[in-house]
Amino acid sequence: MTRGWREKPPGFETGNYGFPKVRLRSIRGAFAMNAPAMNRLVRRLWRRMGIHLAALLAVVHCAWGAPTQDANAYVESIARINTAHLRQPGKTTEAQLGAALPISAKTALKRVLDMKAAPDLAAALVKCGEAALDLDLMQDFAAIRTKLATVSPADATRLGNAVSRPRFIVRGIGEFKEGYLDQFSDVTDAILAAYDEVFGFAEFSKVPGKKLRIRVHLEPAITKPPHFAPQFPWHSEIDFPVADGQQFTSPTPQGHFLFYGLCHELGHVIAMWGDLKTMEDHHAWAHYTGVVIVEHLAKAAQDKPALQTLRDTRWRSLTLERAIPANQVPPGVKDTASVMALLISLHDSVGPKAMGMALNRLDEQNKERRVNQVRYYGFADFRKALETVAPDKREAIANAFGK
Repeated sequence: MTRGWREKPPGFETGNYGFPKVRLRSIRGAFAMNAPAMNRLVRRLWRRMGIHLAALLAVVHCAWGAPTQDANAYVESIARINTAHLRQPGKTTEAQLGAALPISAKTALKRVLDMKAAPDLAAALVKCGEAALDLDLMQDFAAIRTKLATVSPADATRLGNAVSRPRFIVRGIGEFKEGYLDQFSDVTDAILAAYDEVFGFAEFSKVPGKKLRIRVHLEPAITKPPHFAPQFPWHSEIDFPVADGQQFTSPTPQGHFLFYGLCHELGHVIAMWGDLKTMEDHHAWAHYTGVVIVEHLAKAAQDKPALQTLRDTRWRSLTLERAIPANQVPPGVKDTASVMALLISLHDSVGPKAMGMALNRLDEQNKERRVNQVRYYGFADFRKALETVAPDKREAIANAFGK
């Protein structure tokens, strides 16, 4: 017969639950008389619970904490190297900086790469990938992206691919055709070489020794032009939207002059004018350098396959700028047209090489202003530097600036 729920269980009257027999005269008395047995049982239970709890915590650590902790260790090591270099850049190259990555950081990354599964693994890999690009650690980046593609293909696409060259890193975010980033890198190499030939600027990146970064991202449509992004602490970066991931061509069918845009933005990387409140060049400097480089490279396009799909010179060139009626004004610094007239006058009378030497001299003398490491110059200092590097052109310089 099934015992009713109200029936008292065996041992209720005596309190026999596996402990020495006692009568339940009082709770205090029961605990006092059964104390030795209770203590032994509690100790056994705590030991078993401790073993299981330790095992559970180990599993939780591996599943939740380890990828993030190891990723943070890797990221923080790279941040320390870049921050120390920012304070005292000297002549250290980015390759030398990368070689200084401590073994502990490399080991931390290896643990992330070797981990089979964890809820925060994809986020940890993305974090490591971004950090690897901050120090041009391309082998690390390739390994991270390969692992990420197996864990979260969508995150791998958002992280992108990258091509590293001696002076810059091109990062492509989106579904680009194989070879696209290489072609874009070839174009960038040609532009930088043209800047060397025409102007001879000594430094491009705002932090000496650090490579330029160009972030090329594929968009359904180009709604914003390329722009120099000065906010990054350890390097100069250009944000570059494109709408065609098959081949880098310019101008686009929609009329975007991407080739000129890249030449133009590099002009901003080299030099800003005035300060954050007063744009002393009225945005004319980058336009001037941009059309000069486009025209210069148009003559070399036949010998450079990467440039043969770029035809901006028909609409953007120094020759065309000279003929624009708006630029037919006295040289000066009061507005865009007068600054453009000033730069064209200096280009024709003093020469772009002397203009490059003048900016190099201002850098040597620390005459530039620094805003988040970006170099800002003033036309008064620029004129003095021109007179120093080209003393035989003093009259031409005076005529250009106005006596």
